[in-house]
Amino acid sequence: MKVLLIPLDDRPVTYGYPQLLARAAGWEAIVPPRSVMGSLARGAQIEELFAFAEGAIGRHEPDAAVLCLDSLIYGGLITSRRSAEPGKTFAARFERLKKWKDLMGKKISIYAQSSIMRISDNYDNTEEKEYWSRFGRELFEWSGCLHRLASGEKLTPGLLESLERRIPSDIRQDYLDTRFRNFTINMSILKSMDDGFFDHLVFSQDDSGAWGLNVGEKDRLKSVSEQMGLTNKVNVYAGADEVMCTLMARLILNTDGDTRPALNLQYSPEASSTVASRYEGQEIGATIDAQIKASGVSTTVISTTDFDTTSDGTANKNVITMIAHGPHERQGDHITLPGLPDLSHIDTSRTVSGTIKLIEEAPGLVILCDIVYANGSDPMLIEELIKRPDLLKKVCSYAGWNTTGNTVGSAIATALCTWHGNNASARGVGNGAAMQKIVTDSQKRCLFTRLVDDWAYQTKVRKDLQGEPSMQVLAELISPYIKRVSAALSFEPSVRLSFPWRRTFEIEIGFEGG
Repeated sequence: MKVLLIPLDDRPVTYGYPQLLARAAGWEAIVPPRSVMGSLARGAQIEELFAFAEGAIGRHEPDAAVLCLDSLIYGGLITSRRSAEPGKTFAARFERLKKWKDLMGKKISIYAQSSIMRISDNYDNTEEKEYWSRFGRELFEWSGCLHRLASGEKLTPGLLESLERRIPSDIRQDYLDTRFRNFTINMSILKSMDDGFFDHLVFSQDDSGAWGLNVGEKDRLKSVSEQMGLTNKVNVYAGADEVMCTLMARLILNTDGDTRPALNLQYSPEASSTVASRYEGQEIGATIDAQIKASGVSTTVISTTDFDTTSDGTANKNVITMIAHGPHERQGDHITLPGLPDLSHIDTSRTVSGTIKLIEEAPGLVILCDIVYANGSDPMLIEELIKRPDLLKKVCSYAGWNTTGNTVGSAIATALCTWHGNNASARGVGNGAAMQKIVTDSQKRCLFTRLVDDWAYQTKVRKDLQGEPSMQVLAELISPYIKRVSAALSFEPSVRLSFPWRRTFEIEIGFEGG
């Protein structure tokens, strides 16, 4: 099976990782050259991107497509927030996209993502317009005030007026104009569902608080989709960088007809489901519920003795234990911004013991969602797992990066794609033995990538770089951790490391030989 992928941008998590998942599922990914994708400092080469996709539809005749519309319409996620192009330009690109139907020699499934423009609570303009460095937090608070007023909430007297005095009127107007322009495009995308061009659509809400104009837009999109009777075809939820992985997993599962696994969801501790999820403006449990729904699977409550087993003692492969390893009271964060508390050191010893016990008792494969912290793993958990290769063998997917949504969505998607690939190889699809090797190798690469990135780099190495993306220092610092991960997984790939956006926020872990 072939799938055309148009990623969100050229980062490893959005460009490279979805390709790994396609391989794990036994699918062939058709992806544009990385050089035409959007990056931190530049937008995608949109004409080249359209030309590639339109040519691929004709030449490769893919069975399906997963499209990040931000790339095709705006030039990427960051460009969608920065671009000064008029709405009519974006609308014209969307109309061109809908004409792809005429290029298709057969009906293919098309799953798509479009982002709701975020609003960050900081003064970092790295991914925003220039004025964010001076008025970012004021704009965040002002946006929240406007949303509260529109929702009938009462404000502290004088608060709105005070904020509007601190933010120049031309900046407020530019911000509102940009939001309205992008929201209008999203409404057009939603209304196009009546044409049947998209089979499934996700509106993803990047970085958010509980209040804000972006939250109002999310609620409006959700309400209109419900009025249109599209609750099974449109998801509106907190996420961004993991959405292509989620859509691909949902798409791939749909090729299996009615056969799909169920998730036996376990919280460790139980109270973590009601803890506020950082950068998402909602509780952790709400994020997890939305991610599971978006993946197209369901949860089941099942005891260990209820699992059917095969003659060799292997647990029912259609039920996967999903463990949410979370915080007791407050989610930590491995990134500390000026003026905010340091939440990078939390005592999780009790939670780790509970999580290890759940992994030990799980009768089959495990999805491990590490959400004690935002922006990195729980180091206490990984230290324990590294000492227990027997437990790591039960973990079919792991994630602990960025937000709860990023972590949970990518971990579920990895497990579902691997599940599909294993089923396909067992059925003898293609060359069964060769396919099984590809699936196993891809799954190990996924696990290796997340452990090295989310644990070794994000929680151990990054802080010692002190903001300087030095390849020499990176190699020296991370090498011992890579050796420990390799030994624990019994997997020693030849890897290459880089700073894809020339900053220390993320690294790329590439594999030699493909």
